Amino acid sequence: MKKVLLSEKIDDAGINLLKDNGFEVKIAANTDALTMAKEIEDAYAVIMRSSELPAEVIDAGKQLKIISRNGTGINNVNVDEATKKGILVAKVNGANAFSVAEYVITTMLMLSRKLMHTDKLLHEKQNKLTGMSLPGFSTKYNLNGNELAGKTLAILGYGKIGQQLALLAKAFNMNVIGYDPYAKNADIKLYDNLNKIWPIADFISINMPLTPETKDTITAKELKSMKNSAFVINSARGGIINENDLATALNNDEIAGAAIDAFSSEPPKPNNPLFNSKNTIITSHVAGTTKEANRRLGLGAAQAVIDFSNGKMPEFPVNPEVGVSKED
Repeated sequence: MKKVLLSEKIDDAGINLLKDNGFEVKIAANTDALTMAKEIEDAYAVIMRSSELPAEVIDAGKQLKIISRNGTGINNVNVDEATKKGILVAKVNGANAFSVAEYVITTMLMLSRKLMHTDKLLHEKQNKLTGMSLPGFSTKYNLNGNELAGKTLAILGYGKIGQQLALLAKAFNMNVIGYDPYAKNADIKLYDNLNKIWPIADFISINMPLTPETKDTITAKELKSMKNSAFVINSARGGIINENDLATALNNDEIAGAAIDAFSSEPPKPNNPLFNSKNTIITSHVAGTTKEANRRLGLGAAQAVIDFSNGKMPEFPVNPEVGVSKED
């Protein structure tokens, strides 16, 4: 019976699919390299979530044939090492596109309508509300926010998530623009220069992968070019925004707010400046992990292992040059 090692638990639907197809499923006791290296030794496949899979762990997989990502991004997997070892890497595309797009819209509404600030002030001043109208309270404390309608949303990265986000944003009557040098036949206006986007966008949503080219796409320079009423949402990967520069811009009112779901170091260190920056929503990498999305991701990651074991190339291979399993 072939063993599939899960770095972290995936949705039960994916686990059951593997078991129904004759695989032994084991969940790693921890995601640290030492534990993973020990538990991967006799694994035919490993399914990774967001924890790291470095070269030394891949090398320890003496029977390892396929690494399946329970998600789209593969920056946590050493693909070069896997390819060198003849190990296929596969991922799941599009399974969480709606969930991430929904998260972006949710945080845009929260920021634009000042819901966090309103909630905080109502709790703080609950004993001082007697005799005051709530609309008067809202006016006194500048809690009346703005609609999304008519505002410009810039989507950086126009893949499946970006396209789904554009559909939702258009339903709010937003003006949607974007940037993606690899996108073809886009249904929104794509700019070829990010410097043209910063001064005109009311909301900037990052939906691109973290690569050497996209690292530090937004630093102090870019933040100073934005409207002081602009909001930045990162539901992609940490490192695309310089976190220190972002916190400084927020605290100096250079931009109006931010929502951050991914950090350059995960979990974020206790001294991460975004923990204490003004008007910032921080969440625990939940943008794409609704129950519905998790089910689709788990099934997709499991199916990649099953397909490969049956001599079929998975739907979304990262290094297809490795080829498919030669086993019967």
